[in-house]
Parts: sequence; C-alpha cells; structure tokens
Amino acid sequence: MTLIQILEQVLDNTEMAYSEATSARENMPDYNTNESSRDSINNTESYLDDAIGDLQSVINKLTDI
Repeated sequence: MTLIQILEQVLDNTEMAYSEATSARENMPDYNTNESSRDSINNTESYLDDAIGDLQSVINKLTDI
C-alpha cells in the first residue's frame, strides 16, 4: 500500500467509527444498553483499532524515509 492509500484508509475508518458512535448514542435507551447498541459500540472499537493500526503503519513508513 502507498502512503496515500493508507491515509485514505485511515479517513475511511475514522468516518465509519464516527457513524457507528452516532448510531450507538442514538440507540441507547436511558442508561440501559440494548443488543443493537452493544453491536454498534463493538463495531466502533473495531474501526478505531483498524485506524490505530493504519496510523502506526504511516508512522513506521515516515520513520523509514
């Protein structure tokens, strides 16, 4: 992957994380989380984990330049 492709993936992952966080917030009734909210939050964690990995790749590539 090129550096630009990695940065585009970071952007995509961040946008998906934002969307999932919004869904989680909207699906949470009062203080009790239902199954749908839990799934959205789990997806958010996954997208953010991907973004962290992508950022680490960018840092590693920039360090090697």
